[in-house]
Amino acid sequence: MRQLEGLVPLGLRGFKSLPPHSDVVSMKRAKFSEKHLRIVEAIPQAARKSKFWKRVIELLSSPARNKKGVNISKIAKYAKEKQVVVVPDKVLGAGTLSSKLTVAAVSFSAAARKAIQDAGGKIVSIAEAAAKNPSGKDHIIIK
Repeated sequence: MRQLEGLVPLGLRGFKSLPPHSDVVSMKRAKFSEKHLRIVEAIPQAARKSKFWKRVIELLSSPARNKKGVNISKIAKYAKEKQVVVVPDKVLGAGTLSSKLTVAAVSFSAAARKAIQDAGGKIVSIAEAAAKNPSGKDHIIIK
């Protein structure tokens, strides 16, 4: 076999680059938000049995780097009038909201809070929404 520049032949397997790579693979450690874990603990036991709230708990327990925030425009696009929307992340204020919605989320930006209240909607915590409706019926998750 002929030798290519910067590569050492390994026979039939192919080539290995020089210098050899380290055997240690470094990956970022997943960061879980204490705030999200406190919200999970606050969800009542009765609600934890339903598929809907199990999914919300799963989303809240996912790593922080997988969360981006949800804009009001996305909520307005998918939610119907007088529906309860659960956002397992922060609600951001980009966009407009024209329908009365109850929004349950981890946190809200000031602009999002104002937009929801101006449209006649309510802002509640995720634990309050779970206590009020343990089955999760007529609730939607927007992430």
